[in-house]
Amino acid sequence: MWTSTALRTHQTLIAPAPDMPMPPLWVEALWAIDWLALRLSPIYYGRGVPRGDGEAVITVPGFMCPDVFMLEMSGWLRRVGYTPYLSGITINADCPGKLAERLDKTVRQAVRDTGRPVRIVGHSLGGIIARRVALDQPENVSQLVYLGTPLQSVQAHPQVLAAGALLLTAGMFLIGRECRCFTLDCRCGFTAAAAQELPASVRHAVIFTKSDGVVDWHNATDDRERLNHEVGGTHAGLPFNPRAYRALGHILQDRRAAN
Repeated sequence: MWTSTALRTHQTLIAPAPDMPMPPLWVEALWAIDWLALRLSPIYYGRGVPRGDGEAVITVPGFMCPDVFMLEMSGWLRRVGYTPYLSGITINADCPGKLAERLDKTVRQAVRDTGRPVRIVGHSLGGIIARRVALDQPENVSQLVYLGTPLQSVQAHPQVLAAGALLLTAGMFLIGRECRCFTLDCRCGFTAAAAQELPASVRHAVIFTKSDGVVDWHNATDDRERLNHEVGGTHAGLPFNPRAYRALGHILQDRRAAN
């Protein structure tokens, strides 16, 4: 998992992928197949999936994605018996510390609405933001599910890194000073805080795909095999992947401690 020792070996939170081969980035254009497969699957209608009992589940989009990217999953969660919430961050393209503050407010609102701790499902970088919030208020978060989230270290496709670098450059231009987001020197302390171990009260699980064209899948798994759920498909398509939905339905029903 994300440990302080592991993070100290990376001066930047986002690091280039190692020499091990990754699928070409164009493969991610096939995410529409995942979406179509979901619509054609009985899973879409909640068949064969354990029912929820109204607990709140908050979905968090990945890097450069808006909240609406998770609407399909949000609607499905409602159909299978949960109370879904979008993250409230609008779009995942800002300082992750600021985005965590917005998600923090959504978590507190969901707890007020339902009277119970919430679950959070985070896609890619959204999983890291969700982790930070779970660390900040473990009494309000009972479970964290990662979708293609780089847990061991953030190693991504070079073109994704280029987009991140462009975003940081734009940020520096707008604020008139150096932007240290995604580094160990980030001024908001997000990186160091997110590196802490989750408390035992927060159950967690991982959904990943070895066909991931954005994040090296080796880094998107937990050291404990029992927490990992391989589903296939694309990285971008994980929020629409019927196999991911099936895995998620069972994960949300598993009350065993995961730490």
